[in-house]
Amino acid sequence: MPTPPDSSLSPNLPLASGFSPVSDRLAASTAPPTSELPVAPALDEGEHAQWHQFAKATILGAALRLWAFVVVIAVAIGQQSLSDGDFDDLRDFVVSLGIVWLWRGIGLLAGLGVLATIGAAISWRFKKFAITQEGIQFKSGVFIKKHLHLRWDRIQSVDVSQQFLARLLKMGTVKVESAGGGDSLSLGLLTRDQCEGLRQAILTAENQARSGQPVTIAQWRDGASAASALGQSPLEEPTYRLAPKRLLLSMIVSPSLLVGALSLAGSIALVVLESGAVALPVIIVLLGSLWNIVKAFAKKWDTSVFLAANGVRVRAGLFSTTASTTPPGRVHAVEIYQPMWWRRFDWWVLRVTVASSLLETESGESSVILPVASREEALRMLWVFVPDLGVDDPLPFLEETLEGAGGSERFVAAPSESRFLDPFGWKRNAMAITRTAAIMRWGGLWRRSMRVVLHDHYQSLRLNAGPWERKLGLANLRLAMVATSIGTQQTHLRLEDARELLWEESRVGAARRRVAGKESIESWRGRVGVFGTTTNA
Repeated sequence: MPTPPDSSLSPNLPLASGFSPVSDRLAASTAPPTSELPVAPALDEGEHAQWHQFAKATILGAALRLWAFVVVIAVAIGQQSLSDGDFDDLRDFVVSLGIVWLWRGIGLLAGLGVLATIGAAISWRFKKFAITQEGIQFKSGVFIKKHLHLRWDRIQSVDVSQQFLARLLKMGTVKVESAGGGDSLSLGLLTRDQCEGLRQAILTAENQARSGQPVTIAQWRDGASAASALGQSPLEEPTYRLAPKRLLLSMIVSPSLLVGALSLAGSIALVVLESGAVALPVIIVLLGSLWNIVKAFAKKWDTSVFLAANGVRVRAGLFSTTASTTPPGRVHAVEIYQPMWWRRFDWWVLRVTVASSLLETESGESSVILPVASREEALRMLWVFVPDLGVDDPLPFLEETLEGAGGSERFVAAPSESRFLDPFGWKRNAMAITRTAAIMRWGGLWRRSMRVVLHDHYQSLRLNAGPWERKLGLANLRLAMVATSIGTQQTHLRLEDARELLWEESRVGAARRRVAGKESIESWRGRVGVFGTTTNA
């Protein structure tokens, strides 16, 4: 990783241990082919496109989804029967049907399963895709034909997803997201090596098309390089990996786990003492809560972050592996926050707000990039998304943002009158406006955070005040933007300070939007040092 300029945010940390330089992995990408995709007979459609079908295991996945639908319907009918009467009535009804009707019911379910499998096989037969000089073509449909052509310059991100069944079969799905939304593709199931090889090929072709070079597709079926055996692409720079020990410890110290365990122990004690007549429903609810904790653990398992050619790629999952790519140009805001119970470990969470084309709207979604990170890791990733905080001394400024309290030369803080509305966090609540962003510092009983809202991404400025705030002479300043779970409102400021901040943000933001364009993906690659490009400035 190159050393960033002095004005950057990077503490110049080393890469995660066990990873070789990207140049070495690029050289390894010329390794001999490991596998080939199954090829369907070429179709004569006026072009020299070679069409490919997915693995036959795709049929199994589709059939299981249809079977799951049948099971859900059966469970719903059973629940309705139990709600209309008691279990004895249902049992008497089943006994009255007799063994003949029982077997007929089993046969009906088996028949539905066979039909589901046949339908999945027919659907699979008509699904195929092709990689051409112009882009990706995809065909599907039995009675209603669908032919999608996704151009290389419209591709936003390429990721590999492995659901539980696919992971057992060592297969996955390549998900290609379009920049305009609505034309995203899911290509699978394919073997893991095929998925990685196809993803690399798409990324390479997309990069060639955007740079004006001829698109190379001759060897796209060569599969993944030797680096893919470690779950890495040679077009990526690994920068973070969540250790299982840190993840487990972060959840052990979480109060939700402690409260759930104590509640479960208490409910079990009630069952023992009272024969379970009262406490059994409570246990069922608590077991559901504990299951949610297990799912959260499995979702964050082995979280790995890579600096890829098209953005920041996050891959995680224990039972099902999912991957997502966040293009830096689509990031609207960044938040670094710390729960109260993580302070002794100095662990932080970093998440961003991005415009989501998957929602087919201009709304946004919050995406966690680093679920449990050290301070150095969080600041390093902040530099990846925000190259310039707009101050001459970023490191002391960040220290003041994360640890400071009260007002200063940079920060306009909440007055002492706000303690009646926010008794635990009013001393930390403050806001600063720099050349490039609005920085919000927020504190509370349960967590403290810093939020970076870029000048060229919010939509409007608002002042608002409730009845108690008006009585105390306070107001809230909000930078209205796409819908997000990241707070973009600085609360309980003195009314005069809020008005001055509004006008200052309006002036600085307008000037920033006139002179500063968004960082191109090519410039971003050079700044962070991926895709064979480095910057030593």
